[in-house]
Amino acid sequence: DDDEDAGKSDDEEGDGDATRFLITSRRGVETRKRDDSDSPPDNTDVETVRRAGSFGNYGRSDGRMSLEDDEWATSERTWRALSPYLSKYQKKKVWMPFYYDGEAGARLKSAGFERVVHRREDFFERVRDSGFTRSVDVVIDNPPYTGKCMKEKVLRALVEADVAFCLLLPIGVLHGASIRRILDAKKTQALVPRRCFVFKKGKKEVPFKHLVWLCHGLNLPRDLELMPDDKGEGE
Repeated sequence: DDDEDAGKSDDEEGDGDATRFLITSRRGVETRKRDDSDSPPDNTDVETVRRAGSFGNYGRSDGRMSLEDDEWATSERTWRALSPYLSKYQKKKVWMPFYYDGEAGARLKSAGFERVVHRREDFFERVRDSGFTRSVDVVIDNPPYTGKCMKEKVLRALVEADVAFCLLLPIGVLHGASIRRILDAKKTQALVPRRCFVFKKGKKEVPFKHLVWLCHGLNLPRDLELMPDDKGEGE
């Protein structure tokens, strides 16, 4: 299958961290100033959006989020921890639509999933391709959270396309009224990790808490699963 590709696309080089946001609209985004330091002077343009909702323990100290703040790669150990719960999909076609560093597909494959589609393309256009979505068995990914209602837009697009999914999201989404309107409660299940490990490109991995693998249409054995911590419950 030509679409099953966990490697880099031909045009990946040179775009770096910005690639993950090919799925988003740039409307409503402001331009701020910063350089590569944590507390930068005002000499380089960076796009930011207003902080809204639950984003975990990261982001700018001025109450806003840059696009870069949302670009976290999910570590291989986190995919390995998820894999046993989704074992029935390990030989089926998995779509990972959110690109970031272009290596997530390879990391998911290393966790036991054999048929992974991971390409840099516009998610909102691709999800409307009914021929493609009918060929997909499940979406497994850590989507971006930045942008007003971005989580809701992603979830609504997948539900309307009738694509089953397992997405890593802030656990606060389970309280959201809009999420409850989008999802079919009878098809919704949750895998709750004690923590997940993520990293910036070229940096060490760090643990994030207060996240959930939100599942829809997977028909898992249990509606709620409390996943064990791979370093021990006492830590």
